[in-house]
Amino acid sequence: MSNLDSAQGTSATSVNAITPSTKTSFKFHGIGGEFFGIWIVNMLLTMVTFGIYSAWAKVRTHCYFYSNTELGGDRFEYLATPMQILIGRIIAVVLLIGWAILNAINPIIAIALAVILMFATPFLAVRNMRFDARMTRFRNVRFNFEGSYAGAYLQLLVKPLLAYLIVIAGPMAIAAGSKFLSDELIGVGVVVAVLFFFAAMVFCYAWVSAGIAQYMVNGYRYGTKAFQAELNIREYMKIALKAMALFMGAMVASTLIAFAFGFMFGVMDSIVELIKNGFKGSDAMQDGQAMGYMMLIVSYFFMLALSMVIAAYVKVCTRNYMFNETKLDGELQMRSNMALGSFLALVVTNFLLVIVTFGFGIAWAEVRSAKYMASVTEVEGDLSLVHAHDHNEQSDAAIADEVAGAFDINIGIV
Repeated sequence: MSNLDSAQGTSATSVNAITPSTKTSFKFHGIGGEFFGIWIVNMLLTMVTFGIYSAWAKVRTHCYFYSNTELGGDRFEYLATPMQILIGRIIAVVLLIGWAILNAINPIIAIALAVILMFATPFLAVRNMRFDARMTRFRNVRFNFEGSYAGAYLQLLVKPLLAYLIVIAGPMAIAAGSKFLSDELIGVGVVVAVLFFFAAMVFCYAWVSAGIAQYMVNGYRYGTKAFQAELNIREYMKIALKAMALFMGAMVASTLIAFAFGFMFGVMDSIVELIKNGFKGSDAMQDGQAMGYMMLIVSYFFMLALSMVIAAYVKVCTRNYMFNETKLDGELQMRSNMALGSFLALVVTNFLLVIVTFGFGIAWAEVRSAKYMASVTEVEGDLSLVHAHDHNEQSDAAIADEVAGAFDINIGIV
C-alpha cells in the first residue's frame, strides 16, 4: 500500500531523469485486406481440421501483427511454434471437456473443480504472461516476466476476494445492524448502506486495479532490464468517480427526458384517439402499450451506448495513466496519448463494420485497432543508448496459456 500511495513524488523524480528530447512512436504497417487473406484461410483450415489447425492459425496471426509493429526502425518477432501451442491446446480442451462432462454427471464435483480452478488462476496467469513474454523478441532480445507467485496470489486472488467481501458484506452488515439497534433506524441504515456500497465500490476498484497493474508492469523485463511503475490508488479512484458520475448523470438526464417526452406524447395521442373513436379507450390503450415497448427498445440501446462510452473512458484513462508512469530501467519512458473521442469512434466504427459485413470485417477491425494503438503509443528517450542482454530462460509448451484461454481467464491491466 505504501508504495502505491507515495507514487506521485517518486514517479516525477524518475521521469525527470529521462531526457525527453527523443520521442519514438510505434507504427503498425498491417493492411486489412492482407490480413483478411490470412484470417479467412485460418478460419477455413481450422474448420476442416476440426480445430487442429487453430494452433498454426494463432502463430500466423501473432507473427503477422508482431512483424508489422515497428519501433525505431526495428520490428517485433513472435517466436512460439505451432507445436508448442498445439500441446497446450490439446490439454486445455481435454480439461474443458472433462469439466463439462462432470458438470452434467456430478455438479458437486464440477463445482469443486471450479473452486480449484479459481485458486489456480494466479498460477496460470503467471505462466501465461511468462510464456507470452518469452515468445516476444525485439532487436534480438526477448522479453520475460519475473513476477512472483506470492505476488500473483495476493493481487489476483486475495485482494479481489476481500474487495467482494467488503462491497457485499459491508452494506448488509450496516443494514442489519441498524435494524438490530432500532426499527426506527432502518431507513437511515439503508441510506448509509447504499452510500457505503458506492464508496466501497470506488475504493476497492482502485485498490485492486492499481495493485494488479503495478504487479504486472514491475514483473516484465526486456532482456535483463526491468520495467518499473509506481501507481497511485488515488488516480484510479478519480477515474472510477468520474465514470460513476458520468453514469449517474446520464441516467438522471435520460429519465427526465424520457418522462417528459413520454408524458407529452402519451397525453396528445390519447386525446387524439379518444376524439377519433368517440371516446373509446381501446385504441388509446394500444398506442400506450406500443409507446411503452418503443421506450424499452430506446432504453436498451441507450444503456448499450452508455456502457460503451463508460468502458471507453475507463480504458483510455487507465491506459494513459499506467503507460505514463512506466519506465524501462530508468532509461526509457513510455507514453500513451489516447483520446476518448478517437477511441470511441474506433470502437463504434469497428462494431458497425463487423455487423454490416456479417463478421467478415473482423480482420479489418483488428488491423484498425492495431494501427490506432500504435499511433497513440510512444517512447521517450534514446533507443540507441539502451543496451539490453538476452536472458537464457526457455518455455516449452503453452499449457497455462491455453488453459487460461479455454476457461476464459483474462487478466488485463488496461
